Amino acid sequence: MFQLIKSMSRTEKRYFVLDARKSGKMASKYLKLFELLNAMEVYDEDKLKKHFPRHLSTDKAYLYESILRSMRDYMSASSKAIQAKEKLMDARYLYERGLYEQSNRRLQAAKSIAAELEDQFTLLEVNKEIYSTLFDSKAVVDTEHLEQLHREKEVIVEAIEEELKYLDLYYRLLLEVFRDFKLQGPEELAELEKRLPLHLLKEANKPRSAQAQRRYFLCNAVYHHLKGDMEQKYHYSLKAVEWWDEHPSLKTEEFHRYIINVSNLVNTMYNTPHAPQAANWLEKLKSEKSSKSYHNERVIFLKLSIGNLLYLLNGHQFEAAHKALPEIIEKMNKFGLKKSIVLAGNIATVNFLVGDYEACVEWTGHIMKNIKTGSRQDIHRIIRIYRLISYFELGEIDLLDAGIRSTQRYYANCQLPDEAFENQVLRHLKSLFRAPVYEVKKRYEALHIFLQDTLERNASTLGVEELLIWTSRHLSSSGRQVVKADRPLSTNGSF
Repeated sequence: MFQLIKSMSRTEKRYFVLDARKSGKMASKYLKLFELLNAMEVYDEDKLKKHFPRHLSTDKAYLYESILRSMRDYMSASSKAIQAKEKLMDARYLYERGLYEQSNRRLQAAKSIAAELEDQFTLLEVNKEIYSTLFDSKAVVDTEHLEQLHREKEVIVEAIEEELKYLDLYYRLLLEVFRDFKLQGPEELAELEKRLPLHLLKEANKPRSAQAQRRYFLCNAVYHHLKGDMEQKYHYSLKAVEWWDEHPSLKTEEFHRYIINVSNLVNTMYNTPHAPQAANWLEKLKSEKSSKSYHNERVIFLKLSIGNLLYLLNGHQFEAAHKALPEIIEKMNKFGLKKSIVLAGNIATVNFLVGDYEACVEWTGHIMKNIKTGSRQDIHRIIRIYRLISYFELGEIDLLDAGIRSTQRYYANCQLPDEAFENQVLRHLKSLFRAPVYEVKKRYEALHIFLQDTLERNASTLGVEELLIWTSRHLSSSGRQVVKADRPLSTNGSF
């Protein structure tokens, strides 16, 4: 109940209060409970019991259902998908009252809206409802009428099957990204082809139904990400965004999904020659209009924050990114996004890059403690490296030793191979941390050369460019000339 109320926008709360007042005296009790909960910063059961000593559990349940009923009405005004469902429910009610002609008009209205939204599932419901009521309504039915309904049903079912196939493939491909971020070689690609129906990604198998087409573009974008083909990933990410402009009703209905697709496109640009266009897309996102739902505001904030941070980081504007953090963190708390590993990972990275090592320790600790390791394990691995370096820079020797042991255990539990990037970096760091003063420069140089070699072999390795910036600073301060990289921080785009 408390979480629900806190998630509501001001407009939604005002609508609920006005709606509840229409119920007269009976509503006053529940409005008082609503106002008490709304005023709380932290949920306090004892405070509620002082005002509602009896039946508090029942009262909260009633209020919860009342809010959801009111919000269904509120959302109906702006959501065509909800309007289609309501017309379907109206048709059933009218049919039960024997008002068959009125019922049919409602069914046709629901069908029209669902077709506009490419909502095959609602279209199937409408088709079934028409089938079910044909004879009971005593309408004149002939073979051609039945055949037409049958053909419509077959088209709908085929579209649903297409949509679900690509939906399933999309999430299976995402799991591969969450697990390993990218494929390590042809052997892994061959193994992936055995497990997943990748033939669906071929141009010859491009689906016909609209929703399946969007998923087709997204699946290809993720697949080419796994292969490390950033140009093809950009191509399909752009196709997914362009799809929304071809379906304006769906763009309005599912605006948050459009925002996500544009954000993914922007992040992809940083690894391609199209990087200069990123600023234009970010401005386009800011100018987009949407319904001011809490969910839309939350998604827009998340994606714009990540996009702006990446834009600044990839332009090596580290101090500007650092100055943007307080406002981002404030809204991060407001929208309950402290468990977003994408945002938290980038905040930790910004602090590492500007040398705010205390804040880096804080945010890497937050990720390690509060965000499950099953989500983006690559981020969990690299932030432990940032954390060790931060301890070293802060002179926290005891914490550094304990951190090294903890990191070794974590990598072992992850079954991370000895030759993996993070394990090799860890070995270099251990050698650096324990080196006598006269050997320190050589250890920095050895790590720097390793990082440069890794960058040449695999530019998308998470953290390699951030660590190069760190070693470059130390080598520059020791008198060695280090060429400043002018390439974008492509690894940040992976967050």
